[in-house]
Amino acid sequence: QETFAQSCGDGSRVWSLVPRGQQSAYGRGTDIHAGRDSEERKAVFGLVGDVYITVEGGPGVSQQVQEVYARGAVVVPLQRTGGASSGLFNFPPRALQRPRFTS
Repeated sequence: QETFAQSCGDGSRVWSLVPRGQQSAYGRGTDIHAGRDSEERKAVFGLVGDVYITVEGGPGVSQQVQEVYARGAVVVPLQRTGGASSGLFNFPPRALQRPRFTS
């Protein structure tokens, strides 16, 4: 995440969702505080996006993808990175298919 944030130019379009009282420490972008702890932050994160891009990941990523996919969000897994993004840990099989609006 830090490498991604550092690669986004001046950071004016980078937002990090962090629990209240914490900082991302990526040196770019704006921290947006949501929730009292990591669990509440994850719950908010799962509600705010229309499109989620996953890179690697373990059981936690897979669980979050199951939740956002069930509510209709689009998931774009970078499958070659392995882990949940390649279908492990009960990643939803339909989320591994190419989104209908892509070519």
